[in-house]
Amino acid sequence: MRINNKPTDEQLKELYQAAADFKLVQPWKWLYDADIICVENPKDKMMGYCSVMGRAGEHYALGVYLGNEGIWGFYNLMENADTIPRHQALHFQNCLMCSFEDRDFLTNEDRKQIKDLGLSFRGKNAWPMFRRYEPRYNPWFINEEECIFLTHALKQTLFVAGNVLTGQLKMDMEHGKTIVRYSEEKDGKLEWYSKEVQLAFPTVSYSPVKINDDVLIQKIKKAGNMGNVSIQADTCYIPSAVQENKGERPYFPRVFILAEQKSGTIMDFEMYESINDDANVTLNKLINICLEKGIPKEIQVRSEAMAAILDDFCKKTGIKLKIVKRLSVIDHFIEEMAYRF
Repeated sequence: MRINNKPTDEQLKELYQAAADFKLVQPWKWLYDADIICVENPKDKMMGYCSVMGRAGEHYALGVYLGNEGIWGFYNLMENADTIPRHQALHFQNCLMCSFEDRDFLTNEDRKQIKDLGLSFRGKNAWPMFRRYEPRYNPWFINEEECIFLTHALKQTLFVAGNVLTGQLKMDMEHGKTIVRYSEEKDGKLEWYSKEVQLAFPTVSYSPVKINDDVLIQKIKKAGNMGNVSIQADTCYIPSAVQENKGERPYFPRVFILAEQKSGTIMDFEMYESINDDANVTLNKLINICLEKGIPKEIQVRSEAMAAILDDFCKKTGIKLKIVKRLSVIDHFIEEMAYRF
């Protein structure tokens, strides 16, 4: 559970100074987004995978992707940017972000924090902004622990970037070789060290959901079929965040959507809170549709997670399960939902 404790003024001042130093050097002039530098969190030894953004001259930032989930989401976004729906891209990011924005992009709280600390910035892309990105949630203000680690990440990434520029440290990202900065405590102080590492790219596998109710399967088979009908099924986050109480971090509910491909008709949908309920909601909805209208010829999905949920069900009911890159009917429905919200 993420603790919502605020950083102290001293911690924030150190963070803003680290951000100002980072911006002054502009390491994006010689590093690319994909040049990952690793910084180990001294507190829990979790790895932060640091991406320096700004080479394209549009978005200047340091993204610190947290652990295996963070780096998996980062590479997923980079490799599948053309197929991941725009409305879902936010939920692939598990990271801390220090970005450099125009003043008008900051919230009143950001500006008040800078003023209260006695700091000032001027110019385009000059104002540091710090956020925690996490699947299911709106980007939010960082807490004390995140402030401390983001400060370390800015300093250590800048150290590596400078030494890469001068040739004292070497990175070979084409072959997955980079630098990790790690620390040891000596006499109450952190001492930082460098070592070369081979990046390991995490993979995600999903266990199939088994349907063990033979009586139900037979009942579904006896319900007939829909004919030559392909349907699309997906679970995702709705495009608009919900804030239950003022000051609380807004979150995005999940939604299950079932659509007929040819007609573009939305056959069913349901909103719910947690990704942990994806399997139950999906199977219950499909079972009800099949009992009411019959078995479709094909179900199209776009993710391995949904394929794992439906694989056993489709095999036992004789439905063809197909993984596709896009679910056009569902995406159109979500875009309309975003417009209405």
